[in-house]
Amino acid sequence: MAESGAIGAPVKWILIALLVVGCKGESKDVIKRTIAETRQKTRVNVQVRLEKSELPSPPELDQQRKMESDVEQQNIGSVVKSESGVGYYDFTVEVDDSPAAIPRIRTLLANAGVLQRSTIKIVTP
Repeated sequence: MAESGAIGAPVKWILIALLVVGCKGESKDVIKRTIAETRQKTRVNVQVRLEKSELPSPPELDQQRKMESDVEQQNIGSVVKSESGVGYYDFTVEVDDSPAAIPRIRTLLANAGVLQRSTIKIVTP
């Protein structure tokens, strides 16, 4: 009986060591894969020029927030940046598939009546 316990203890430690080493390599792969996926996402900047060279009015800012909300609710992408200034407002969306996302964003802009005053461009993070 003592012999089986003596043999069992080293085997137990070997199994634990193998699990630790095996899991350690897996976590590195998961981290690398996650970072690679994050780097691969494209960012699309949407800028709307205002009709006047002034800061956006409260209704214009409401329109911006609604478009940003629509982008996320319709799963077009995730808004990662939002700005406004004299004569414009803009937001940046992180998307998985820019060729599919851009026409959907254009539709949102058209529905808001600002497509003709808008610029959409791909930007680097």
